[in-house]
Amino acid sequence: MKRWRLMMLGSMLAAPVAGEAVTLPAGAWPLIGFLLTHPHHEASREAVVAALWPDQPSETARKTLATLLWRIKAAFGDANPLIGRGERLALRRAGSLWIDALALDHRARRAAAAARLPSSPQARARLRRDLLALAGDFLPDHDAEWALIERERLRCLRLDALFALAKAEAGAEQWAAVVDICRALCAAEPLREDAQRLLMLGYAQTGNRALAIRQYARCAAMLAQELGIEPMPETRALHDRLANGVRADAPPPTAAGDGAGVSAPPEGVAGVRQALLAARDTMATAITLIETMLLVP
Repeated sequence: MKRWRLMMLGSMLAAPVAGEAVTLPAGAWPLIGFLLTHPHHEASREAVVAALWPDQPSETARKTLATLLWRIKAAFGDANPLIGRGERLALRRAGSLWIDALALDHRARRAAAAARLPSSPQARARLRRDLLALAGDFLPDHDAEWALIERERLRCLRLDALFALAKAEAGAEQWAAVVDICRALCAAEPLREDAQRLLMLGYAQTGNRALAIRQYARCAAMLAQELGIEPMPETRALHDRLANGVRADAPPPTAAGDGAGVSAPPEGVAGVRQALLAARDTMATAITLIETMLLVP
């Protein structure tokens, strides 16, 4: 039996592992995608026709489904990915079928584990390669509600997996890998400040402090343009440390300490406010460094 690859992220493509791509009937993609969104990748025929042909009478929709199933079987032959179980349809679970959307789900789980547990550089490199390649929107030409929900779920899943993997690489002090991952992550979701901070830190750790400062400027401009807000205190604190030439991995400055070299704050309300702001920035810096360098879950 031939092994098939189905690409559902970005462009729709079906091809044997060692063969030419084939053209599937247009309705095949939403049908396969709909089954993917259900537990055990199966659903009733009634649910399928209601989701894919909501404007058709039930009897007409069932005939449309029957014709579509026949055309899919003709395209795949013995490797038909669909299995009929009475009133239910299911995706084949055997190893004859590889679907990129499922692969993304599996790789994301591995990335989450890599952030919590020790992992080898080779395993992280494979995850990085796969996660960067598994890009694109799920069923981009279909805007049914179930497709939109799954599209957003997979998009967020990939972004979270990339960030988890970047944290794992940071924990292993593989800063070039951190930069590689976070560039892709920030390009896909530029408003995600935790990724922006990690990219800034990666630039600094690879000797590119100017790029780190410029990345902050881009982040701040994007937040102002899109949301009308400033970067988070943690992001500003990291920028200030880099701009002042303080090593990103150096311990954060203490508060008053023994008082050496520390000028007395203004008195009154202004003094209290200044002290609170200084304490806030110090705490934000400490949290950023601890989370990033020590990878607190």
